[in-house]
Amino acid sequence: MRTALVLTLSLLLLAGCETYATTTAPQLPTLDPHAPALPTRTPLPPTVPPVTLTPSPTPEPTAEPATQYYQAGLQAFGQGRYSDSLFNFTQAIRGDPQNALLYLNRAQVYLARQDYDGAISDFTQVIKLDPKNVVAWVSRGQAYAAAEDFEKAIHDLDQAIQLSPGEPSVYVNRGQIIQASGDITQALDSFTQALTVDPNYAPAYYQRALAYVSDRPAQQLGVDRRVVDDLTAVLALEPWNIEAYLTRAQAYVDGGDLDQALADYNLAVVVTPDNLEPLLKRGRLYYVRRDYQAALDDYDKALELNPESIAALHDRGLVYFEQTEYDKALADFTAILRLDPENLDALIERAHAYDKKLNREAALNDLKQALALAKTPEDKARVQAEIDRLAQ
Repeated sequence: MRTALVLTLSLLLLAGCETYATTTAPQLPTLDPHAPALPTRTPLPPTVPPVTLTPSPTPEPTAEPATQYYQAGLQAFGQGRYSDSLFNFTQAIRGDPQNALLYLNRAQVYLARQDYDGAISDFTQVIKLDPKNVVAWVSRGQAYAAAEDFEKAIHDLDQAIQLSPGEPSVYVNRGQIIQASGDITQALDSFTQALTVDPNYAPAYYQRALAYVSDRPAQQLGVDRRVVDDLTAVLALEPWNIEAYLTRAQAYVDGGDLDQALADYNLAVVVTPDNLEPLLKRGRLYYVRRDYQAALDDYDKALELNPESIAALHDRGLVYFEQTEYDKALADFTAILRLDPENLDALIERAHAYDKKLNREAALNDLKQALALAKTPEDKARVQAEIDRLAQ
């Protein structure tokens, strides 16, 4: 099965924006079984950072109508019309079949469509036409990684490093691919090599911090200073980097330093006051610390930003439940079910609220519906346990 590595390369001529990607890891235990868990972050990279290299001097097409198709392909890609973009680049290639840039751009369309075979084929053609095109080597490596062919992916990144040993982004790309293959030690080496090339390259610090998170022994107590130090280095270089604040906050959570975690969430909210994620994460931390009013303030703000945020409605409903405001909790869980009628957690939590209101019939109806929707043995067992509890 092909991996969910989503490649976010822009078109070659537009490449240059760094993306730091993270995903959500298993939740931490909290003070009660129904509490919203403190957020955790996993280092396994769902994306590979975009290439930031200067491309080989491949000329734009000059033959007509190749130029017109090329420009139309660029415009369609920028508008997210990938089928139109693919058609136009294909027509441009027919008019100028020796132009590597056309294959390179069409490959980006294939990547956007998650057609990795098509992308690999076009990147291979670029390499045949322009063997020193570092972007093509890196990009083909990313496509191989997305197809879970890590051996070929790493080989391509090694080739890119031979061609451009002074470019730190290539080492970071290689490190992420190696990490996705499961070799954390070699991934750390690659990120460190990037910093040897450029000690001020923030993405290398960030990715190395994520690798350190993955390398943390399960039994380790306290804050992992390796993670915190690298993320602090990122923020010294990029004080606006919201992901660095959130990831460092999680490192403090993992180490039990909730005061420092809260300080980072506060900074994240200041840096991006209209960003939902820091508000939700800070709200969960307030919840765990039983500062319910502060949690409500964050969830209310989050819902001002997005009135249909299921996460904010869910977590606010839990706060209302803890405050014995069962009618308000019912309203939030019902709002979730209007947006997502098959939301298992909302059905279970609404059943709890109905139970507190002594409406056992409504509670049992929600739990029976949840049992019918439950797909995994764990979920079925969880719901059945709730039904059995009500029946006592």
